[in-house]
Amino acid sequence: MSATEAPERIGPYRLLRQLGEGGMGVVHLGLDAEGREVAVKVLHPHVATDLKARDRLTREVETMRRVRSKRVAEILDADLTGAAPYIVTRYAPGRTLEQTVLEDGPLTDDGVIRLAAGMCEALVAIHAADVIHRDLKPANVMLVDGEPLVIDFGIAHLVNATRLTQTGMFVGTPGYLAPEIIRDTEITQAADVHALAATVFFAATGKAPFGSGTFESICYNILEGKAQVELAPAWLRGWLRAALAPEATTRPTAGSLLRLTRSLDPSVTVLQETAHEPPRDGGTRILDGTRVLDDTARGNAGGPVTGAGPVNGANGSRTGMLPTGDDSYSDLLPPVNYVEPERPRREPRAPRQRRPVSATPPAHPQAPLYGQAGPPPPPYQPAVSQPPMSQPPVYQPYTDQRVAGYPEPRVAPPPAPAAPYEPKPRRAPYRAPHPVLAALLLATLVALACLLPVVVSLFAVVAALCLRVGQYLLGDLADRRAARGSSGADPLLAVLGTPWALIKAGLATVVQVPLAVMFAMCVWGGFHYLGGVRPDPAAAYAAAAFVAGLFLLPGGKAPRKAVSRTLSTVIRSPGAGMIVTITVGTVALFAIMTALSADASWVPWRPPSVAVDHIVAELKQKGQDTVVNLIGGVIGDIMDRIGLGFLTFWT
Repeated sequence: MSATEAPERIGPYRLLRQLGEGGMGVVHLGLDAEGREVAVKVLHPHVATDLKARDRLTREVETMRRVRSKRVAEILDADLTGAAPYIVTRYAPGRTLEQTVLEDGPLTDDGVIRLAAGMCEALVAIHAADVIHRDLKPANVMLVDGEPLVIDFGIAHLVNATRLTQTGMFVGTPGYLAPEIIRDTEITQAADVHALAATVFFAATGKAPFGSGTFESICYNILEGKAQVELAPAWLRGWLRAALAPEATTRPTAGSLLRLTRSLDPSVTVLQETAHEPPRDGGTRILDGTRVLDDTARGNAGGPVTGAGPVNGANGSRTGMLPTGDDSYSDLLPPVNYVEPERPRREPRAPRQRRPVSATPPAHPQAPLYGQAGPPPPPYQPAVSQPPMSQPPVYQPYTDQRVAGYPEPRVAPPPAPAAPYEPKPRRAPYRAPHPVLAALLLATLVALACLLPVVVSLFAVVAALCLRVGQYLLGDLADRRAARGSSGADPLLAVLGTPWALIKAGLATVVQVPLAVMFAMCVWGGFHYLGGVRPDPAAAYAAAAFVAGLFLLPGGKAPRKAVSRTLSTVIRSPGAGMIVTITVGTVALFAIMTALSADASWVPWRPPSVAVDHIVAELKQKGQDTVVNLIGGVIGDIMDRIGLGFLTFWT
């Protein structure tokens, strides 16, 4: 089985289609024994032989069993010792956060707050169980009706567990790793807080928090704490700076971050602005600067600060506090939208008048003639329109680059990203027992038994024997595969089980054939004595009853199941089943009509009336009882005619 090819069943679960694939395994949508949808994660075949991979899967099961939260996908079942280790979790219909943002764009403000609060709740439950997830990222967060669900504990580990990775190596996604993981220092639960904030940043902006580029550049930005927080909404920046702090000891805990999340308000920026008037032009507010300055002053004095949360700045201060000794409040002012300065209009200069060239030198003593040496000309100075001395110069304000920033360059909008490739979901294989088709096949065989009683009856006995062998052999193998999946030892078990299947099928056939013979004798007597049918046609109907009894009387269940399994395997679509059913039905109709109108052919035996008279005469000649020995004599005569007389040891 390849890495992407899904088995039909694994354990007691039927796999429908593939949901996703990672480095360690494949996640399938499956159905349990009660028909409920579940998610089945199966290790890749080349990973299943790796002891460390099995250890990680074992640890994932142990970890998920310790966590109890509606924000975390709970585990339902697991098999870690079989040929194909797997775990079964609750199926969450929806898309991952990564798929949602890439396909629909960043989340709305309310969606970001719901995501942050839900992930914080999940992280509180995870940390309460002394667990570190260590791989929080957009691909491991499902959105179910807008609410987050944390999945995939594949590289999570207990706080005091021994690491599986070697020194100098780490496991995870680079853009969402904490600095301590890259440094290979002690990893604490604060690493999950860092990854949570990076995931929320992606949801709010649609971009990676530490930029895109080479692996080294991303790691450098993480170690230096150079997150692109300025790309996030203003009301979220303080929250992000607190959780993305480079030092793990300065980050808030999951519980503290949850409290800060509940206080987030998209209508209030980090400056604690208060709207006294309705917003102008969809976003401008009148700020209560006095209250802001008073709050800030109290923050400098050591009093409480009503900020958006503790934020580590460049100097170690918190958001809402000014650095010690800073008397300026410029950082608390709102951004200023300046008007583009108007450049002074120049008056058109009068056209230059050419002076006539004269032979006399110029009157100015310092103006040399052409070709004569003289002092160098004064440096060029552009003409500037000087205002009158009576009026002071008027200065036009230019854009303050520190406050308003550089204007965004006008570029053509990027082309819409192509839709990610999604393989078509694999349809469940078509499986149907086809009872109507099986009944038509049996009707055809019974009609042929009326036309060729001896040949078809012997064929039916051999067919019933072969079907029993196949059911006893392959049916048990199919049951084992449904219970534990495919195994490389299945062909060997099939070979070793063939002798016992032959013995078992032979004993069952020896018991059932006499039962079918007695049923055929009853049918012959009914047609001959009650219906007045001549002995030979009645014997043909008895042969048909014998063939039907091999499959319908007690003991015929195994041949019937074998026929149903064969039809389910051969017919792979409803259209093919309909065509085959119509074809077999037509053949059965013609066979029945022919059987009712034509005389039977007893080749290679003689007609029953002739054979019975001859057998009775021989028995009387030998002085034997004709009633007791008649059936044995008929069977012995048939065996002699077909060349198997050595089997009739009783004659």
